[in-house]
Formats: sequence, C-alpha cells, structure tokens
Amino acid sequence: MEARPATADAPRSGQVRRRPASPGAEDPFRLGYRWRYVTAPDGREALEQIPLTAEDLVYPKEDDQVSQGLPHAFFVLPQADAIIRHLEDRPVLVTWDVLLVLRHDGKTCSPDVGVIEGGVDTSKITGAVNLAAVGGRLTFVLEAVSTSEKEIEDKDLKTNVVRYAEEGVEEYFTVYPLAEGKARDLVGRRLEKDGYVSIAPDAQGRVYSEKLGLFFHVDAASEELVIVDARTGQRLLTSSEEAARRKQAEERVEREAEARRQAEVRAEQAEAHGLRRGVEDLCAVLGLAWDAGRRARVERMSPSQLETLRRHLVHEKSWPEEPL
Repeated sequence: MEARPATADAPRSGQVRRRPASPGAEDPFRLGYRWRYVTAPDGREALEQIPLTAEDLVYPKEDDQVSQGLPHAFFVLPQADAIIRHLEDRPVLVTWDVLLVLRHDGKTCSPDVGVIEGGVDTSKITGAVNLAAVGGRLTFVLEAVSTSEKEIEDKDLKTNVVRYAEEGVEEYFTVYPLAEGKARDLVGRRLEKDGYVSIAPDAQGRVYSEKLGLFFHVDAASEELVIVDARTGQRLLTSSEEAARRKQAEERVEREAEARRQAEVRAEQAEAHGLRRGVEDLCAVLGLAWDAGRRARVERMSPSQLETLRRHLVHEKSWPEEPL
C-alpha cells in the first residue's frame, strides 16, 4: 500500500477512514493522530487517520493532532502567559506547544513552554520554528510531565533531558500538573559541562532560574506553582489575574469615592440641620414669627443660604423681606 503525506490536518478529498482498533484493546488514538493519504490495491485513494505513538511525541510533525488532558492544558497556558508578560521587554520569543526544529540534530520537539533568545522575527515564520534558520537559541524549557503513559513520562524525564542538554538548553524545569496552576514534584536543572545538574532549592523551597530571573516553587498548602520575580519579590500574574486585580482595584476606587460622596452628603445634611435649628432658635429669641411658610422656606435652603440668613437675623434682628 503506497502512502503519501497529507499537507493539512483535516480531510480534503477522497474517502476517509480511521485505522480500526483490535477488540478489547485500549484506544490507539489516545495520544492523538495524523492524517495520511494511502492508495489501496484497487487504485482508489483514501485519507487515513493514523494514531500517534510515544515515539511520535518525541519527534512530532507539524500537522500532528496531539491529545492533552485537562490538567495539562489548564496548567500550561497560565504559566506560559505569566512568563510571556515577565519577558515582554526582552528580545526573546516564548512558545507553548509550538513545534521547534532543534539545531544539533535537525529533529523536532514541542516543549510546553520554551524561551528562545536571539531576536527572532516571527513575521517570517509560517510553520515550525527552525532554530538554525531563524537564528534563535532555545535557552529555557518548562515541561509539564504527563503520567498517563510511561513512555510519555520517560520522554520528559529521560529522552528530553539528553536532547535538551545536547541542544545547549541552559535550564530545563519539569513539574507534574494536577489542575490549572496546581502541580507537584518541581525539578529544576541547570546545564553544566557534563550535563544537567539539579538546582538546589533555597531555604524557602524555591528553585531559582538564572536565565529568567525567576523563583519557581510549589506552595505546600494550595499546591499552586508559584512564580516570583526575583528582583521585585512579586508573584507573576497571568493576564486574567491581572485583569481581575485591575477590576477589583477599580471597584475599590469606586466604592471609596461613593463612600466619600455619602459622607459629604451626611456632613452637609448635619450642617444644614444645625443651621436650621440655629435659625429657629434666633427667631424665638428675637420674637420673630416662625410659621409653616418660613419653616418650609428654611427647609429648602442650602447650608450657605442658611448661614447667610443666620447672619442677617443676628445683625438686622428681622426677617429678610427679599429672598436670600
């Protein structure tokens, strides 16, 4: 059976078929799939869906459709977003689940989060990032380790440790994702002459990345992977966290402004009440009539008008004939 590669990640023409699984076998497509054109003995052409293997995930192709569990998917994007925001002023490219062609062997990889130095011009990239062609150098990788398949776990903890060391990736961090932001078993590795060595955590249990200027640690209580800017000591926020914090700040400002307005209204009402009582008391002392019409007129006055009326009563000893 002759085969030729498909150039898209979805069927375009001809018959489509999926390679069947053996009865009782686990789903062969659990890791993902790729499309391939095949020519049957009768000469008819069909597009066949081929399941991915653990080896395929070590050396992925551009059109591979890789399956990911929710913990992995929910974990990677927030961390990538936080790192991107931290490095936005530096001439680096931060990728997540993007196909890269390594320099040392010309083979592909797809790190969960990768940092590429070298001022890469992304406008010229239409597919996989060929590091040798674009002049970039992969210097940092954060990988969320999958435990669904032993081969996939070995890829992250064994195969890639060797590949990234040979590529010259200066730091390689791995962590097991549990959910969005939650993780366990963080390990940081720094490249030395003979390969990677584990980065010892500091007294607070934080693993320091010299390349990024960041501390990584898993909070024992919340199980969150916390990333802290070593220069400022501030925890990195994702875009959604920053938006939520900004909204909270705006709402707090609005609440404080409204509280001030209400306090001013209450203070003005208290001042007006005191001035009205003062006007009424002056009328009583001066023997001036205090009828319903004058009371209603006084009730409508502002504090400044009441103060003007009070001064008039003190000096003139009479009710003003003209409105104040």
